[in-house]
Amino acid sequence: MRSATAPVLPLVVPSLLFLLCTRSEAVRNSIDFAELRRAGRSSGNLAMNSIQNPARGSETSGSEDFAVGDKDAVVIVDHGSRRQESNLMLNDFVEMFRARTGYKIVEPAHMELAEPTIKDAFGKCVQQGASRVIVSPYFLSPGRHWKQDIPALAAEASKEHSNIPYIVTAPLGLHELMVDIMNDRIKYCLQHVAGDVDECTVCAGTGKCRLYS
Repeated sequence: MRSATAPVLPLVVPSLLFLLCTRSEAVRNSIDFAELRRAGRSSGNLAMNSIQNPARGSETSGSEDFAVGDKDAVVIVDHGSRRQESNLMLNDFVEMFRARTGYKIVEPAHMELAEPTIKDAFGKCVQQGASRVIVSPYFLSPGRHWKQDIPALAAEASKEHSNIPYIVTAPLGLHELMVDIMNDRIKYCLQHVAGDVDECTVCAGTGKCRLYS
């Protein structure tokens, strides 16, 4: 049985900037998650250089390019969980995002139930020299959290930094690459129940990835 490999999910980007400009290597190659985490720590420059233009806004801006500024900061926000393993997964995603997009300032935040909060992350970005903060929800659908809660929390956080503009981007929503990512996950889980691979990093230790009858 070969070692576990989990489909990597390079999803959240401001206005889906990464998903819209390159096809997921995870879908094509099933890159080992642990290797990508190491790349985020030790090979960030190489990973960033592999992307010709990480900030192309293909969905809404046609051919116009929007450069990633050195002083742009990204706060990636998930819901937050009482389960610490779920919160730590956001940290891993932030490492991947930072390594692959070119943003130098990227901070995780949880909307509720855990720290750091949006206010914490906003302040940390400013401390690192951010002149603009991009709050990007790590959410699938544009529900109440995106429409009300996250904008309200971002507005509250910005009060202490009135000279710093910010934007709350759209959540993931619908995109054709989401189909590939889900299909990749399904195929991997079927490989696991067939005994060909170990559990992925999401299911590891839970025993939940199995056939029920």
